Amino acid sequence: MTNLSFAEGSSTNFLRMGSNAYDIVFCNFTLHWMPEKQQVLNDMFSSLKVGGKIALHYNDHMPPFMMNAFKELNLEKVESIFQMYHIEPKSRIEQYCLSAGFKIIKSYESYTEELAFETDESLLNWLWSTTHRVFDLSLVTEERLQRYSALCGSNDDVNSSQQPKFQSGKTPLCRLIAVKQS
Repeated sequence: MTNLSFAEGSSTNFLRMGSNAYDIVFCNFTLHWMPEKQQVLNDMFSSLKVGGKIALHYNDHMPPFMMNAFKELNLEKVESIFQMYHIEPKSRIEQYCLSAGFKIIKSYESYTEELAFETDESLLNWLWSTTHRVFDLSLVTEERLQRYSALCGSNDDVNSSQQPKFQSGKTPLCRLIAVKQS
């Protein structure tokens, strides 16, 4: 497509911020990192052309498999990990959008596909990377891993069953599409 381009930036600094220049702003599972959601949505609104849209994918609560993993596997870091997340309920996100001036076209909950982890290492590396390395791999002991495995009903016989060792379960997520009207 000749008329398609992308701009990447942070919630507080991106190219042509506030310029009424964009047709769409897409925010995919990053809203939970932003403590000042009202300001972020105000900035999105002022950066869109009239008729421009936002599309948000976000969690309105911490998925239980992650919460349990942090509590069981990184007890010493759990408070700092939880402080990183700024998760708010769907109704509050909708209110931020309305307060920014958006008209919500669609806002609904759906379910993600299950995340599947073949090994302990793949699960631990995912937890480490999704917390921007705050999840401390050195705190994970075999005892803690066994407790977490029992808690989440892991499949310890991975090779014979061809099933992943850990599965997240279907996790609810929120999707919202809103438009900047004239």
